[in-house]
Amino acid sequence: MTSSQDSADDPNDRLGAATRALADAIVRTGATAQQLASAADVIERVATELAAQPPTRTVHNSPYHALSLVGGSAHPFAPQLHTVATAAGVHGTVVLGPSFEGGPGLVHGGVLSLLFDHAMGQAIFHAGRAAMTVSLEITYRAPTPLLVPLTVDARVERTDGRKLFVSARVSAEGRLTAEATGVFVALTAANVAQIFPADRIPGGSPDQVRQR
Repeated sequence: MTSSQDSADDPNDRLGAATRALADAIVRTGATAQQLASAADVIERVATELAAQPPTRTVHNSPYHALSLVGGSAHPFAPQLHTVATAAGVHGTVVLGPSFEGGPGLVHGGVLSLLFDHAMGQAIFHAGRAAMTVSLEITYRAPTPLLVPLTVDARVERTDGRKLFVSARVSAEGRLTAEATGVFVALTAANVAQIFPADRIPGGSPDQVRQR
């Protein structure tokens, strides 16, 4: 994986971090109408400039790529869940800011669903399989607070043919706030050929995080 210094110097990561900070600022700002209009002018101009550039094809061949919807360092609103492999699956941490708020001061339940689905996929990835979600069942045990470190754990419990049964948990300051079970189905070679373009076949290593 790249170092934090490499990430800080990479313009893709800088833009991702800046847009995530912007989102948190927007949902909490007490700026005046004039200030908001001025900011909108700047953002609209930048968006137009970026959209005018030729599009580039992004290679997403592992759950750890830089534009991952959940942990991607260059993604404009990814919640920045960072996980490492464990003997059982994956373990990770994330701090969710104001842009992920549901109830006052609390994480939106749909965001937890996103974290669960992604962490489960990573656990499957580390088990050496490529699979897609069939079902996801979540039990919310307690409110999950914003702005505190959350731990996320996921593991493959068992397999049955092509089916993989996976579990995951989210805890805040040592207290379980939500848990989930999921069923995934392993992809066959025919599935992969049907779903993925030739240059976006799942595989690779978590160390290949800088692929774009």
